[in-house]
Amino acid sequence: MNEKDLFYFCKLVETGSYTATASYFDVTQPTISMAIKRLSNKFDDPLIIQKNKKSKLLLTTAGELLYKKAVILLRDISSINYDVKHASDKKIRLAFSGEAGSIYIPDIIKKFYQAGITSLLDTHLERSSDAFEGLTQGDVDVAIYSWMVPINDPDYFIHNLERTELVIITGLDDPWSRISEISAAQLRNRKFIARSHGYLTRECLEQEAKLGDFNPNIIYTATTMKLMIDLVKRNVGIALAMESSLRNVNDIHIIHLHSGQKLWAYMQIAMRKSFVPNKYQRKGINILRHFHA
Repeated sequence: MNEKDLFYFCKLVETGSYTATASYFDVTQPTISMAIKRLSNKFDDPLIIQKNKKSKLLLTTAGELLYKKAVILLRDISSINYDVKHASDKKIRLAFSGEAGSIYIPDIIKKFYQAGITSLLDTHLERSSDAFEGLTQGDVDVAIYSWMVPINDPDYFIHNLERTELVIITGLDDPWSRISEISAAQLRNRKFIARSHGYLTRECLEQEAKLGDFNPNIIYTATTMKLMIDLVKRNVGIALAMESSLRNVNDIHIIHLHSGQKLWAYMQIAMRKSFVPNKYQRKGINILRHFHA
């Protein structure tokens, strides 16, 4: 069994097509077929069953188990390959979301500055979902993100930084500027400024809409949190935002949702357990592992 055969097998499972898999790797279709045959012979199991050329590929029980194990193994191999090739790197790849990162990145940079190692930081602004995906794929070493539920995965060192409430914000001239609490259903007829899909506040807005049984009327999709807040200040619409992001914001009104309909954002910092820092990275990784909000 070799690494390439496992790559072919996993991609075939994901595409469901020998032709698409061969095209993806720029090899011939028989190359994929021979790889599957080698794996079948090794495990004494067909792994993949196809009744005819037009029928759907089906995994045997052994095939399902091999796919699950192989995905983990190939991810670890990719991580090992990167880490070994970059064993002398003097960089720590840190991905952070706009909401979570804007709160913590200044303090992290300050700690690196005090330790005389600011040059180690290679930072990337990402959506929360992309920041963690980058960590999963081995494209970054550390991720700071926020999500509706805290992630708890044994493959990562994860430290909870903060839990913050999702709140409605309006301008000071908005008709709701004297209201302190509302239900999700009351949001039905309001116009929203929102972030694009994949951002936490957008996912939470859609979750609140489900609770209130309506489709949110999004009149503008803001590219940044600042733009979203600035448009709310100008009474263009209202928005759902993380309360922790509003600490230094003036000229807005905050409204809480009813207790049974509140949503929360969990800020976390995570790093792969498989990541072994080299002698240059060790000091910075130690700062990040013990970083507190």
